[in-house]
Amino acid sequence: MAKGWFRRKKGTLVYYWYNADGKERSRVVGVSSLTDAEGWLKVGELGLDKLVAQSDPTLLTFGELAQKYLSQYPFNKQSTRELCEQIVRHLLMPKWSQEIAVEIDPPKLKAWLVGLDVESSTRGKYKSIMSGVYNWGQCEGLIPRGEQFNPCRYVRGRQFSQITGYEALALEIEDTLKVLSELKQPEYELALLVATCGLRISEALGLKWRDILFDKGRIAIRQTFVHLGIQDGAKTKLSRSRVEAPKLLLDALSAWQRETMYADDDDFVFPSEKLGGKQPRSGSQLVEDYLRPAAIRVGVIREEDGITYGPDGEAVKRFGFHTFRHSLATCLMDEQENPAVVQAIMRHSKMDMTLYYSHSRRSAKRAAQERVLQRLVVPTVAAEMRVRMRVPKTIQ
Repeated sequence: MAKGWFRRKKGTLVYYWYNADGKERSRVVGVSSLTDAEGWLKVGELGLDKLVAQSDPTLLTFGELAQKYLSQYPFNKQSTRELCEQIVRHLLMPKWSQEIAVEIDPPKLKAWLVGLDVESSTRGKYKSIMSGVYNWGQCEGLIPRGEQFNPCRYVRGRQFSQITGYEALALEIEDTLKVLSELKQPEYELALLVATCGLRISEALGLKWRDILFDKGRIAIRQTFVHLGIQDGAKTKLSRSRVEAPKLLLDALSAWQRETMYADDDDFVFPSEKLGGKQPRSGSQLVEDYLRPAAIRVGVIREEDGITYGPDGEAVKRFGFHTFRHSLATCLMDEQENPAVVQAIMRHSKMDMTLYYSHSRRSAKRAAQERVLQRLVVPTVAAEMRVRMRVPKTIQ
């Protein structure tokens, strides 16, 4: 329940509170010699506690602020809500819950964050979410506005850089084919769907048979599956557009529909048999049980001392279904496809994101260098030959 606060002024005990309009109000409840306990009795007798709409913003604890944030903030995606709840409830609140929000000391906060055994990008994520709690609280008038009341504003340094240095692995067509050849039904169909249409794994797992428009050669993205929950809609407006599906892919999906026991329109295309088809299979489990082992068997990736290496021997931070999405964009750009077409296939809102997904393969870089080299070396050699054949002038 919201509460007011006391101040002792000119020999009196004054009770202050915020009304429903967010305006500060006050009333003398007795002499200054009254204890706070006696003051609260007076507040109750006068009915002042019923007029309080907000607590004193300068006394709100971080735990109270964070709880309001989690219950009231309008998250766009369920997966984002769950990530924030996990970080706020299990990391931030256990440490800072009892601290007055606006009195948390920035150096103390920085020392605690730096002491966490995580990467700088993860540390930066924690700081960003905590700062978001403060920003929301200030917008809602729960805590005073101004940078000085958000300790995260003064926590800076390279230890909080969210630049991960991570570059997704983009496979050559031959390597993608090797991985696919090691998969069986229905893991093969799932990987083929992602590799050819560029679906996000959450979109692919959220598909139901009614979403596969066999007669029109398209796939409708109506919902996604993330963190053990189905979410209506897709990531962006463009993501909700229908996806063109090649005939060979539709043939493979049709063959899988004839085999699965969950083939009705409202059944998931890739259901969990363990859960009676009531929800799709787990993407992370599919990667660990099928996709990574297949890639390792054919030598596309290898693991050594807990580190994963790609085909060219470079360390790979992540390998999963999203690798196929990056590979598709890279392959299309390498094949000189119209960038606008690639953007449409990837369903990116901005071309910048399409270019981010397009990686420069080592073979492509070498070929480009060779073309430049041919233009540099050949003219140089020809010039040297002309110098050697030049007849010297007669000395007079």
